[in-house]
Amino acid sequence: MILNLTLVSILFFSICTSVFAKENDQNVKSSTLPKIAHDIAVQYENLGWFSGSLLIMKDGKEVFSSSYGLQNIEEKIPNTSQSRFNLGSIMKDFTKVLILQQIEEGKLSLNTKLISFDLGFKQSFVDEVTIAHLLNHSAGFDDIFIAEYRENPLSFDTLDKKLELLIEKPLLFKPGTDNQYSNYGYIVLGIILEKVADKPFEELLKNKIFIPAKMASTTLKASNSSEHQSVRYAYQYDNSLKKVGVTEHPSPDGGIESTVADVHRFYYTLFYTDELLQISNRNNRKIFAMDNAHWGAYGGGLGVSAAVDIDLSSGYQVIVLANTDNLVAELISGRILSFIKNGDYEAIRQLEKNFAFEFYKTKGKHEFATHFKQAYSDNGYTRFIGRTINELGMELLRDDLFTEAFDMFEYLVSLFPDAPQVYDSLAFAYLSKGDKETAQKTFGQALAIKSDFKSDYVADNYSHINMRVD
Repeated sequence: MILNLTLVSILFFSICTSVFAKENDQNVKSSTLPKIAHDIAVQYENLGWFSGSLLIMKDGKEVFSSSYGLQNIEEKIPNTSQSRFNLGSIMKDFTKVLILQQIEEGKLSLNTKLISFDLGFKQSFVDEVTIAHLLNHSAGFDDIFIAEYRENPLSFDTLDKKLELLIEKPLLFKPGTDNQYSNYGYIVLGIILEKVADKPFEELLKNKIFIPAKMASTTLKASNSSEHQSVRYAYQYDNSLKKVGVTEHPSPDGGIESTVADVHRFYYTLFYTDELLQISNRNNRKIFAMDNAHWGAYGGGLGVSAAVDIDLSSGYQVIVLANTDNLVAELISGRILSFIKNGDYEAIRQLEKNFAFEFYKTKGKHEFATHFKQAYSDNGYTRFIGRTINELGMELLRDDLFTEAFDMFEYLVSLFPDAPQVYDSLAFAYLSKGDKETAQKTFGQALAIKSDFKSDYVADNYSHINMRVD
C-alpha cells in the first residue's frame, strides 16, 4: 500500500512538473514574443522589403503592436496602427461568411447548383458545380489571370465583365474530382450573392460584416481622401520600392482596405462570437476549420501583402498588413507563429529574385549562366528556379533594362528548352522592345512544342503584327 501511494505521489509530481514546465515555457515565450516579433519585422524592413503594420493578440488582448516603413514614400508619411492596407485574397473569407449567412437564412445551401442562377455557363459538367465546389476551389474553373485580363486589369471594373472572361472556357476537370485555386470561382460566388440577396456586394459587406464586427476603418475600395490610406509599392529586384498604386478593381475574390485592428475584430468576431455566423453550426465550423489547431488567411498582389495566422490552440492571432509585396507579410507572420509554437523560426534571407539579380550583377552574364543554378540551391532556395528567373526578367523589362532582361530569358531557355512558356516570355521581351516580327517567330517555337499553347501575356497569341504595346 505504501508502494502504491509512493507511485501515485511520483506520478502526481511528474504531471505537476510537466504542467508547470509547459506554463513556464509559455510565460517565457509571452515575455520575449514582442522583442522577437519586432526583430523579425525589422530584419525584413532592413532588406527594404517590409513596410506595414503588425499586431499580435492573445485571447482578445493586445500583446504587441508596431508599424514600419512609410504609408506614403513621396510625402514621407510613416505607417501607423491606423494605416489602411489592401487585404488581397483575405477577401475570400469575407465572401465565405456572406455565403454562409445566406445558407443560415435558408436562401442557399452548399448543394445549390450553379446552373440554377442562369449565368450563361454551358461547359461540359458545369451542371454539376455546387456552392460547395466554388467555396473549396473544386468547381474546375481556371483562374482569372489569363492574358486578356493581364493586358489591362483596370478595364474589368464590374463583376459581369470579369464573369465574361471564362464563361465559355472549358472546365479544367470534372467538379469535385480535383482542386485548383480559382479567383474566378469567388467572382461567381459574388454574383450569386447579389442575385440571392438582391443587393450590391459592397452593401452586403458593409451591412452584414463591417458594421456587426465594428470594423469602422474598413471599406471595399481604397480612399485617396483618407489620411490613413496607404500607397502601394512593388519590391524591386534591386531592393528598392516602386510606386504601383491600385492595379485592379476589388471584387469578391480580392480586395478590402483595412487596418490590423479591424482585421483582428473580423476574425475574433467570426471565431468566438455568433455575431457573423453561428459558431455551433457544423458547416460553419468545417469550412473555417474551427476545430483545428490553426487558421491562416493570406493575400498578395502588386504592392499588396497581407497575412493572418490564428493559433486556435493557444488563442494567439498574428496580423501583418503591408503596402509592399512578394508575400512579405506571410513570411513575417509565419516566423512569429513558428516562435509561438516551437520557440524558434527559420532564418531570414533575401528574396529569390533579389538574390538572383545580385549574383548576376556581381558575377556577370557568363558566370551567372554557368554557376547560378548551383548557387541558388547551395543558398537554400527551393522555389522553382524557372519562376524566379521569369519574374526577374519581367521586372527588368518593365524598367526597360533590355540587355539584362534578355540575359534572363535566354538563360531560362537554356534551362528549359522544351517548355513552351520560356519562348512565350522571350517573345514578350521582343514585343516589349518593339521587335514584333521576332516576337511572332519566337512564339512560333512555343507552338512547335505545343500547338494549342496560349500565351500568358498576349491574348491573341501574337497574331497581329501591329498590336499596341504599353
